[in-house]
Amino acid sequence: MLSCVLAGAALSACGEPGGDTSDVSATAPTTQSPTGASTVDPSASGSASEGSSDASDSTDGQTGSSGAVSTSGPQPTTGTDPTATATSTTSTTTSPFTTGEDTDTGWWETTTEGGDMCKVNIDIVFVMDVSTSMSAILQKLADEILVVDQAIAALDVETQPSYGLVVFVDDATIINNGAPYADAASLQADFIEWSTFTQSNSQTDGNGSNGDWPENTIDGLYLAAYGFQWRPTESTLRMIIHTTDDTFGDKGANQSGEVIQHSYDETVLGLQEREIRVFSFVDNDMTGGPGNNEDVSMGFFTPYQGKTPIPQATDGGAFNINDVYEGQLSLSAAINQSVEDSLCSQYIPM
Repeated sequence: MLSCVLAGAALSACGEPGGDTSDVSATAPTTQSPTGASTVDPSASGSASEGSSDASDSTDGQTGSSGAVSTSGPQPTTGTDPTATATSTTSTTTSPFTTGEDTDTGWWETTTEGGDMCKVNIDIVFVMDVSTSMSAILQKLADEILVVDQAIAALDVETQPSYGLVVFVDDATIINNGAPYADAASLQADFIEWSTFTQSNSQTDGNGSNGDWPENTIDGLYLAAYGFQWRPTESTLRMIIHTTDDTFGDKGANQSGEVIQHSYDETVLGLQEREIRVFSFVDNDMTGGPGNNEDVSMGFFTPYQGKTPIPQATDGGAFNINDVYEGQLSLSAAINQSVEDSLCSQYIPM
């Protein structure tokens, strides 16, 4: 059975196939990861920030699929370096969420008459778990990202979409130093590369292996919120497409030698302040954990320690990743419908 939950706008076709606070800059020495991307030594990393005027929100500096910066240092401070990176942290609110809920609950905002609230830019950052079990979803994204791009191009927006990528295992890495990809084809190439990377069972910076099952969703989302070069909030639909099949550690947790840098509360607050919607493709069938029999829906479909799930808290939505694997849900259709439903809707965090 298809399971999807949306905040902000009802996803009418979710089960059918088809279709500011701070940036961070690093001053630490860089090394080469197994994927050829540069990473920052966490012990020496610093940060810079996207100011309230969105100084770093720009269409300039678009690049291909060359570089990546991984950070796990202190929280970001203000700065202007457009090549900066950021680590993640967490934040939260309240409000329980029912698995598979797909009816109007009265807390979302609908499109305004005449489309007065419609955005002219669309920025999408993919925050992807690249641990060993995630190869299939990365390959599906590689297969379908051009379909997503074509559907977005058909919308009545004035500019080309901007895409970014953050990958995580127990650490987290932002690709291209947070600059947008030159085009969807460059992003597609990186999806293929990271799908192959999953076979290595390594951390994203190439240092150490992955020996546990919680992954670092929190720092991944925080890194996307603070490290990507988002365009100005007032003119831009800001979205994260997040995928994982496991739960996460909170700030201070040690996962395979990697310490989680940010909290659930910090991350949610950062996403809300930057008006970023999170759409998560996550496990909702109690098939997570080392034995594939544990509930890992907390924070995505259900509350985390009494706090609102991240997708609902950020006016986004949650989809059961197993529906994608089983062919019951088209990944590209779900992404495209989420974009369309959000484009002219007021951002209302929970």
